Amino acid sequence: KLFKTNRLLVLISLVTLQSCGVFFTPPAGIEASSVIGEVTPTEKDFKKLPKPQEPIVVGVYKFRDQTGQYKASNVGANWSTAVPQGLTTILIKSLEDSKWFAPIERENIGNLLNERQIIRTTRQEYSNGQSTDNLPPLLFAGILLEGGVISYDTNILTGGAGARYFGIGGSSEYRQDRITVYLRAVSTSSGKILKTVYTSKTILSQSINASMFRYVDVERLMEAEVGITNNEPVQMAVTEAINKAVYLMILEGIKDAVWAKKKKKKAKVD
Repeated sequence: KLFKTNRLLVLISLVTLQSCGVFFTPPAGIEASSVIGEVTPTEKDFKKLPKPQEPIVVGVYKFRDQTGQYKASNVGANWSTAVPQGLTTILIKSLEDSKWFAPIERENIGNLLNERQIIRTTRQEYSNGQSTDNLPPLLFAGILLEGGVISYDTNILTGGAGARYFGIGGSSEYRQDRITVYLRAVSTSSGKILKTVYTSKTILSQSINASMFRYVDVERLMEAEVGITNNEPVQMAVTEAINKAVYLMILEGIKDAVWAKKKKKKAKVD
């Protein structure tokens, strides 16, 4: 009877693992070709915004990681930063998607000026003394956007649960981190801070494990383990926080008359 019970437990375990095979089978071979970047839920908020009276020319010199924090590691030192370093690029993409701002190149302004100088020199050398059209002037920004990621808090919430019965059991664990972004708009004519907003986004990590440790008979031991871990990408969390900051800045700017939305045309009455 005991042997039949053990066979039944083994059969149940094998069926369970087989049913979860789709989720626990590791990827193999060559991955699919590159795809368009994921769309964050906050990007849908931009579609709810009214149209601007005219796009606002803004400059972003550097949107920095102000935490100086490195990734946590259980084995030795880890010199990889916890926050992505391409924050300026993420912010510029968010400004474009909002349709409210016209960002201009300022992060690598040196490269832009060097290239314009090369164009001028080349035109002068190959113009044979003839006059050439001058390059159009660079746009100047009426507003500068400053700020950055000011905190990355790890393990603000941790927990888990597990159970084991006759050598068969499972457990689950989770952890929450939090990232906070500050964004401010500065007038280039007066240096006045026009608006400051901040947003936070939690980052969730989950782990599910199952195991079996069972004597099939006196001399045979069966042991099996399976698990899966899901970590929310930090880059996606940062993008969502920045998108939300841009969204809130537009709304609060409209409310405080920092900038204006497009007026609706009144219908003509015959």
